[in-house]
Amino acid sequence: MLQYTAIVIAAVFALVGFLPLAGGSVRRPLLWLSLLAGAAAGYFAREGTQVALDLISPYIDVAAGPVGAATAVLIAAAVGELLKATPALAAVSMGSADEATGLAYGAAAGAGFGFFVTQHVLAMALGLIGSPFITPLSAGLAIFGWFFRILAHIVTTANVTRAGVGGGLGGALFLAWMIQFILGMAERWPNLAGVPIVVVTAVISLGMFGYLWRIRSRAASPAAGS
Repeated sequence: MLQYTAIVIAAVFALVGFLPLAGGSVRRPLLWLSLLAGAAAGYFAREGTQVALDLISPYIDVAAGPVGAATAVLIAAAVGELLKATPALAAVSMGSADEATGLAYGAAAGAGFGFFVTQHVLAMALGLIGSPFITPLSAGLAIFGWFFRILAHIVTTANVTRAGVGGGLGGALFLAWMIQFILGMAERWPNLAGVPIVVVTAVISLGMFGYLWRIRSRAASPAAGS
C-alpha cells in the first residue's frame, strides 16, 4: 500500500513540476514519449551507475571515505543526466524546434526520471509515519521536500535540452552535472554548512525554474517569433 501511495505522490510532484514548463507542447505525443523515456532512463541510470562503480572499485573504494562517496555521486550524477537528457535531445532533433519546445521535452524527461528515482524514498518516508520519533508534521514536510528534488531533475534536463536547441549544450550539461552532484552529496548529510538540505534543494530548483519560465515565456511570445 505504501508503494502505491508513493507512486501517486511522485506522479503528482512530477506533473506539477513539468506541466508549467510544457506550455503548448503538452499536446505533442513526443512530449509524453519523453516523459516515459525519462522514467526508463531512471532504471538504466541505476544499472549503468552500478556497472561503472564495479569497474572502478579495484582502484577506488566508493563505499568508504569522502573521496569514495564523492566519486560515486559524481558518477551517478553524470550517468543519470546523460541518460535522461538523451531522449529529449533525440525528440527535438526529429524536426524543427524552438527553445520553448526543447525546454518542454527536457522538462518531461526530467519529470519521468525524477518520478522513477524518488518512489522508493517516498515509500520509506511514508513508512516512518506513526513512529514515536516522527510527528505527522515532520513526516509531511519530509515528503513534500522531495518535490524539490524531482523539480531539480526537471529543471536541469530542461535547461540541457533548451541549450540543445539554442546553443551552449556542453555548458548546460556541465551545469546540470554539477547541480546533481551537489544535491547528491547534500543528501548524505542532514545539513549542508548548517542549512537544511530541503532549503538548498528548493533554492536551486526554484531559482532555475524561474529562469526557465522566463525563457519559455519569451520564446513562446508572439514578439519572439516576429
